[in-house]
Amino acid sequence: MDQEEHRTHTVKTFGSGSKLSKFLIVILLVALVGGVGTGFVLAQGGSKTPASNLINVTEKKANTASQDNRTFRDFAEGKITAKPEPKPNEDYGDGTHMLIRENAQPVALTSSVVDLSTFEGKNVKVFGETQKALKVGWLMDVGRVEEK
Repeated sequence: MDQEEHRTHTVKTFGSGSKLSKFLIVILLVALVGGVGTGFVLAQGGSKTPASNLINVTEKKANTASQDNRTFRDFAEGKITAKPEPKPNEDYGDGTHMLIRENAQPVALTSSVVDLSTFEGKNVKVFGETQKALKVGWLMDVGRVEEK
């Protein structure tokens, strides 16, 4: 076999395309147009609520973060105060706030879902989960606060 014959046998020209390849191209184009169209519609139909209203909604939700009574089954009543700054020799203090209870041990409070500073100086009922404390008698992770 000489070189010219070899070239004609190894090089194969593709026809105008089979029905299957045309069908796949149409499916790809429909998927592409559908994806772009869906993205455009979703982007245009975003929230109509102004950002200032969203902040107010977030603040309201933060004060009553969870209605889950199984997770936040512990509770205590008293007056929330800011925890004093630690003394220079102290390196750690449990909680960010204290719940001062009448004739009872105070409760150190911490929370990642409720802004406890909004309740400072108020009589409240806090719901949460008791945590292991290093320096105080009772440490509670607060999930919900009710004003009295």
